[in-house]
Parts: sequence; structure tokens; C-alpha cells
Amino acid sequence: MTLTNHQKGILLAFIGVMLLTPDSLLIRLITVDTWSLLFYRSLIPGLFLLLCLIIYARKNFLKFFFNAGKYGLLNSVFITASNIFFILALQNTNVANALVMVSLVPLIAAIISFIFLKEKLDIITNTAIFLCLIAVIFIFYDSIGSGRILGDIFGVLTAVAVAGSLVIIRSAPTKNFIPSYVMGKLCTALFASLLVSSFVIGSLDLSYIFLMIFTVGFSFIFITFAPRFISASEVGLFFLLETALGPIWVWWFISEVPSFNTIVGAIFIVFIIFLHSIYMLKKTDE
Repeated sequence: MTLTNHQKGILLAFIGVMLLTPDSLLIRLITVDTWSLLFYRSLIPGLFLLLCLIIYARKNFLKFFFNAGKYGLLNSVFITASNIFFILALQNTNVANALVMVSLVPLIAAIISFIFLKEKLDIITNTAIFLCLIAVIFIFYDSIGSGRILGDIFGVLTAVAVAGSLVIIRSAPTKNFIPSYVMGKLCTALFASLLVSSFVIGSLDLSYIFLMIFTVGFSFIFITFAPRFISASEVGLFFLLETALGPIWVWWFISEVPSFNTIVGAIFIVFIIFLHSIYMLKKTDE
């Protein structure tokens, strides 16, 4: 069976985000401090992917690695920012809150695409953005009294960084952005190394880190290829799977239960973005 470009993009995004869904659980299970976690979570998947690129490109490695030029450099900045903000979000709020904020990726991607790629926002998209903003404020209001507001803000910043990366990839579909993703992981590790208090890590924590080769390594290879075939906001839609499944993994294994406001806000945001995405898919097919 031959897949259309649109079907290829959907399949790549789906596989990528499904691999990503246990990542929040692994982060919660690891016992090292924030900066040690960020260091190893970035370094080990980054080095593994770098080795894969060296084996793949061989003599043409340098040309291959820097092929994306300024687009690749900018994407590395977004990847580095998203890595840092996501860890800080999970360290300062619960998993459900952080992932609800990340679910805003498709709408933020639509706004960035409107600003930089001149892709028009229609009244339906504007309405969806407004309604999701209300839901985010609702969740923020609940977080103020519980000390989670900082984590929620980092969650929104994570969504902005991920959306920015997807738009960059979408703007240059002929470029290979896998090397820039690897560069972003290694830059994150370098940044975190400046703040690590101890590089000592237990064998159990290290085993969880190695699992992240799949959750934040291979997953983003699939996610990085997806915008070649579908829009950045469509790729962002699949992050709703992480919003839905991530807290379930955490609840099932370590019994972290989200607040009532988070549950209500999450359901509302997922519903609005789901309806908006169906509308955008139908509009694309017309």
C-alpha cells in the first residue's frame, strides 16, 4: 500500500508522540536533582543519535550535520529551550498541568505560522485560541494558591519552543533537521553541566536515562520528519496524545493525581483543539 504525503506525516507524528508519552513518568522516577536529570537526559540520547549520524553520513558527516544552515541553528535553539523549560515545568508543577500547557502547541504553532509564514488565521482558529486561553487562565488560577504557577508558566514556554521548532522545520521542508535536534540535545547537556552539583548517578536512574534514547531520541526523529508532509499545527495536534496518556502513566505507576481544575481545563482544551484540528483537516481536503 502506498501512503500519500499527508498519511506519511500523520503516521510519523503518531509514532513519534506515542514513543514520547512515557517520558514524564521516567522523569518522575529518576531521583537525581533537576540539573543532573537535564544533563543526562540530554547527553546520553544526544550522543547515541550523534553516533548514528556519524555511522550514516561517514565521510560526509560535517556537510550533512550543518546542511540545514541558519534554519538548523535556530531549530537547535528552540530544542535547547524546550528541553530546559520542560524539565523545569515538571519540577515545579504536576505532570498533568505541564502536559496541558504543552497541548497548546498546535494553536501556538498556528499563531507563529501566521506571523512568520503568513499563513492566515480564520475566525474558527481565533475562537479556538481564545477559548483555550480561558482554560489556561482557569488552570493558572488554581495553581496560584498551590505553588504550581511557576511550573505552569514553564509549561507554556515549552509549548512555545516546541511550536517554534515545528514552524522552522515546516518553513524549510527540504532540509534535514535531525542534526540540529542532536545539536540541541548536546547544547542542553553543556548548559546543564554548568549547574550540576554532582555527576554521580545510580544504576537504576541510569537505566531510566537509557530508556530516554527512545522517549526523547527516536521519538523526535519521527516528529522532526512529520512537518515535511503536514502543517506544524497538525503535528502539534498529536501532542494531545501526550496530554492524555502522560498523566495516566504517572497516575498508574506513582499515583500522582491532578487537581479538579486541571482535569476540567484539560478536557476543555483537548476537546477544543480536537474540534479545531478536525475542521482544519476538512478544510485542507476541500
